[in-house]
Order: sequence, then structure tokens, then C-alpha cells
Amino acid sequence: MKLTDLTVEVRAKNLVRQGLIRPEDLALELEDAFNNVGTWKLVLASEHPLADTLRTPGSGLIITGPGDVLMSGPVVSSEYAATPEDRRGSIAFEGVSDSVILSDMLAWPEPSNPDVATQRVGHDERTGPAESLMHAYVGANCGPAAPSSRRRAGLLLGPNQARGPVIAKAARFPTLGELLTGIAAVAGLGFRIVQRGAQLVFETYAITDRTREVRLDVLAGTLAGQRVSVSTPGTTRVIVAGQGEQEARTFVPVDNAASLGAESDWGRRIEKFVDQRNTNDVAELTQAGNELLADSGFTATAVQAVPVEDSSMEFGLDWGLGDRVSVVAGGQELTAPVTGMVLKAGDGGFRAGALLGDLTAFDPQAASAQRAQTTDRRVSALERTAEAGGAADPVMSLMGVF
Repeated sequence: MKLTDLTVEVRAKNLVRQGLIRPEDLALELEDAFNNVGTWKLVLASEHPLADTLRTPGSGLIITGPGDVLMSGPVVSSEYAATPEDRRGSIAFEGVSDSVILSDMLAWPEPSNPDVATQRVGHDERTGPAESLMHAYVGANCGPAAPSSRRRAGLLLGPNQARGPVIAKAARFPTLGELLTGIAAVAGLGFRIVQRGAQLVFETYAITDRTREVRLDVLAGTLAGQRVSVSTPGTTRVIVAGQGEQEARTFVPVDNAASLGAESDWGRRIEKFVDQRNTNDVAELTQAGNELLADSGFTATAVQAVPVEDSSMEFGLDWGLGDRVSVVAGGQELTAPVTGMVLKAGDGGFRAGALLGDLTAFDPQAASAQRAQTTDRRVSALERTAEAGGAADPVMSLMGVF
């Protein structure tokens, strides 16, 4: 991908395109994340004709590459700065991807009822193919089927091919992003929200195993640089606890071939406990265990890679977020999913990089933040369950998280 392949447009709050930022004016950084919220940063001269538009709350960018829209999303902050060398100053705009809608919105127990004080059921229980469930939860909580007060203006649902296994889910106020991530992890699916035309579209797609055709190797000339980390799995066996108390409580053990293989390779049996007291459905309890294994039940491989510019397999065109690729490091061939993308465009030219596997291996602050986020999610889930009457003692339940 070259700088001339990149198109950056400014949009208004109503999603109408206002103008194009020329390549010579670009100072752009973009970081996208698989099944998560991406971020972007753009610096413009204060006198740029589109600067005032971007300063308006609700405005945003649409960033398009050679094959598709890379990211679209709103501004979240702007900062003006001036110096004696630049008396007119410049404005640094920061924004997020439109997938932020999925972290902003909760999955209500009764999404068709816009009054949270009169929810008539404890959970929104659904069963079906994984992809269909994802579309159903989004559509009911912020899409076309949501009450007008919760419906996101301009948000449509993309094609639904009913891919993935038939699973059961029960939602009680998790964020939609958290809910969808768990479903997608066991179904080999990716998801995002992106602007197409004058609409926002919730899209799902199947991730692809490209380990045979995409082989990243510095020695072979397909990478300009790389950094690789390999570490133990986060868990190899999961104990999921359902309803009941003490010895009468339902326990379901969950493992799979990948987790047991990692256990054998490293010589460590790593057990994790999941409190799922909102249900006694064995299928749903098993699903909770599978979600944890899909996240951490394997040998963790993390890679920071910079593909060469003239590669025959171009990132963002021939392979992309979610796909599994091969990486050769120190003579050892590893495989890892593409979990992130970094793009920088400015006076120094254009650079793009791929991030593979668990990137917290390179960033202690990110690892700490992820642990805190995981703890918050688990505590929140227990609080929601306790509030629904699923736990006899909320204080003891919270203590049991750690």
C-alpha cells in the first residue's frame, strides 16, 4: 500500500462527507484491533479548510485503502497548539472507530422495552448460529429493531450467513462488544462497524487460515522487521460453575485439543474457575468455558511485524485482521492470528505494520490494563447476577473472583 492509495475524508455528525484531506496535508496515525475499538490521530494546520468541521462534536473521518474502508469513526478530542515557529498553530484530533458503538451500548434483558425500570425478564436468552446471534443482539439493542430512544441513527445490519455453531447465550447488561467477542471467539468470526455510503453498517466476516500462503520471514525478504514473543498458555482446563451451593452446585469441566496440546508441550496443567451462576444449562456453561479457552487456551505467540512494501501478499488486501498467518523467527515457524494493524502517513512517507497474537507480551502497561479490564468484567458479571437473585451472598461472590 502506498500513500496515494489512501483516501481520508472528513464527515459531519450526520455522516455526510464534507471534503477530502490531500496526501500532502496528511499527518495520520491509525491503530486498528481485531474485534475491538480502533483509534486514529490526525494533525492539521489550524487554517486547514476542514479543521473547523472536525472541531464540531460528532464529526469524524472515513479512511479508505486500496481495497476497502480501513476505518471510520468519530472525533473524541482535539488539542490546539502554537509555537513561535508555527504562530498559526495546529490541531491534533483524536478519534475512535465506529465499533465504539458496541462498547457504548449494553445488551438489555428485554431490549424491546425502552424503560430499564420495568424489564420483565432476567436475561435476553437466545439460541442459534453464532453469526445470527451477533446480528440479533446488535439489531435489538442499537440497530433497526431497537426502540427509537436506543436506536443508533444510520446503523444497518450487513449480510448474515448464519455461520458458526449453534450456541445459547443469555445477556443481562454486558456491553455489546463484550458479548459479541465471546460469541465470535468460538465461531471463527470477526466483526466491526464501518461507514459505507451514508450509512453505518454492522459487519461480520469469517476469518481465514492463510498460514500456507502468508509466510512472514525477515530472511526470506517478506518482512522488513519483526519482534516475536512465545509464552505459556493462560489456561488449559476450565471449571465452569453454574447454579447451586456447595457440593450441590453444578460444575462443568471444559478443555479442547489445543489447550491439552499446550499443557503437554509446557508440562503445566493450568486450571481456571469461571463463575456462571446465572444458568444451569450445560450447553451455556460449556460455551463460557470455550470462550475462555478461545482467548487463552493455547501457546501464546505475539509478533510485531513490518511487511516489506513490495510483498506479493499485501496486508489489508490479501490478508487482514483476524486471519491466521505463519511467522518464521530464529528458524522456528510459528502461527498466530492478526490481532492489530498500525498505519502512519505523513512527511516521512507511509508505513504499515501488522500485530499478531497477544500484544500485551510487549507492553507491561497494556498487560496491566487488560488484567484490570478482565477483573472489572468478571466483577460486573457477578454484580449483575447477584442483582438478579442468582447469588445468595453478593459479597462472598465477589470475593470468589480472585
